[in-house]
Amino acid sequence: MKENYYIDFSILSDRIVRYYGVEVDMKRSIYQNIWSVCIFFISLSCTQYPADELLSAPEQIEINGREFILDAYFRRDFFPPHPPNGRPLDGIIYVIATDSLQFPSSLDANFAWVIKDNDVWGTGLEDGMPPFYEYILKKRTTEEGPKWGPYIYVDVVVRMVDNYDSTYLLKVSDVWIHRTE
Repeated sequence: MKENYYIDFSILSDRIVRYYGVEVDMKRSIYQNIWSVCIFFISLSCTQYPADELLSAPEQIEINGREFILDAYFRRDFFPPHPPNGRPLDGIIYVIATDSLQFPSSLDANFAWVIKDNDVWGTGLEDGMPPFYEYILKKRTTEEGPKWGPYIYVDVVVRMVDNYDSTYLLKVSDVWIHRTE
């Protein structure tokens, strides 16, 4: 089973060369570029799971006696002035406490995978706009993804971590990739 990983370091420059998904800036020193490539492979090894393990993640988990589920919104933006073939995939992740009590500050989601057939895209997560409800943890993707869709279904898996560095995988299936314009 072939798996593709898309990593974008978002290095802004006039002259950028893409090599295996890592952007190398020709104006930076060779040592800075080597450091970027090393960080890429370290982050990949820390966040890589086989696709079958990701797809076997549960759709509901219990942590410290509380249950959590996952929801996600992904899109491709075609609104002008974006290119005619649209912007790459981006999304928002919602981890929801099913008891509607305040989301525990001891839990966080720090990485997500989007799975389409045998292709896997991994992305870090960061805080976005605060959620409307206190029982939801809302995160957004940090890298631009592949140009999958729109109008297709994907599976999404997040990695949850707690204060004790325990990790949990949580999945939502059949997430629709929207088209915005």
